[in-house]
Amino acid sequence: MNVEDGRIQVDTVGIAYRRLTPECSEAGHPNSDGSPTVVMLHEGLGSITQWRDLPEVLARQCGLEVVAYDRGGYGRSDPLPANYSDGFMEREATNVLPAVLEGLAVRRPILIGHSDGASIALIAAALGSVTPLGVAVIAPHTFIEEICIEGIRALDTERDKVISGLARHHDDPRLAFERWRDVWLTDEFRHWDIRPLLERIVCGVLVLQGDGDQYGTDAQVWTITGKVNSATGHILDDCGHVAHRDQPEQIAGYLVEFVSDCLSTRG
Repeated sequence: MNVEDGRIQVDTVGIAYRRLTPECSEAGHPNSDGSPTVVMLHEGLGSITQWRDLPEVLARQCGLEVVAYDRGGYGRSDPLPANYSDGFMEREATNVLPAVLEGLAVRRPILIGHSDGASIALIAAALGSVTPLGVAVIAPHTFIEEICIEGIRALDTERDKVISGLARHHDDPRLAFERWRDVWLTDEFRHWDIRPLLERIVCGVLVLQGDGDQYGTDAQVWTITGKVNSATGHILDDCGHVAHRDQPEQIAGYLVEFVSDCLSTRG
């Protein structure tokens, strides 16, 4: 497995990325000839390293290049302003993600997103800022549920412990946490809702969520499968919000199968 860590510039922000190329493709990046590439979008407090070994597992089992990157203000990417506005996921989907894919010469992405990253992937596919072969989402948000607000408030009571835990993954863990917390808890963000966009998605969609998700109910899953013709959903037993930590083998199995289906249906 060849692992490349690098940075690209998106406007004024340096974005850290990791590119994993399986041994069968090490002679050159497979996306250089337009081959499909798995692109991973992390959660609201996530980063490249918080995917654990899932990127490597997918690269090996799918035989495809896998790219993960830290959004601005997360991981090893450059910081962003201290405050988010309530359109931050839409901007990521329509401005940053396409620029990252262009900078890394990814022409045929298969998007895999977790939590906020899942929502960003869905928005990008719906608005056409990216044309993915498929979108797999883990614990997505399509509208704001009270359980999510309660979960963030509960996490905030342990903010120092949380920030300490984030420190090994992020250059500025306090700013990453506080910016994420603050935008989710605003009154304006209570009205955030991407359900009207979902019917525009034309690629295959896989939705995965744990039965013990602290930030969402299964309404998120069935909302997507009800509005996207090509979507399938699964609820994972004994699993919380970070499903690739709680049920890594199940998550990998579903994702490998989904990627295989994307390749067989789109070529």
